[in-house]
Amino acid sequence: MNDIAKNKQIAREYLERIAAGDIDGVVNLFTEDGAIIVESETMLPPEVRGKDAIRGLVGMLPELFPETGLKIIVDDVTAEENRVSVRAHSKAVHVSGKPYENRYHFLLYFEDGKIASSHEYLDSLYLTDVFFDGARPE
Repeated sequence: MNDIAKNKQIAREYLERIAAGDIDGVVNLFTEDGAIIVESETMLPPEVRGKDAIRGLVGMLPELFPETGLKIIVDDVTAEENRVSVRAHSKAVHVSGKPYENRYHFLLYFEDGKIASSHEYLDSLYLTDVFFDGARPE
């Protein structure tokens, strides 16, 4: 399997492990100094870097979605060089009881078969309404 095909497979695995609540599995897909960068302005931290920080961020998801987990369904995947682009959508129920059905674009950068960074674009207003009951960043 070439690097592009392997990277696409890892990108899918990343989202599947998030959906399964497999925190260690998600963390192990990243480089030691890997990062999750939320490119949309929300109350979430805009960037977490390093495996411990990634574990902290992803580790919140089972608490936020105890009934369903955060199911992220892949719509399409495109890859070139060391980058994989994934369009996806979620189906979940937030701990508040509100449905959470967001749309995403993940742009993943790879180094040596690991995710170096995951850039996440999403509907930030929708996330804010569901996760933070409408509280906006200053």
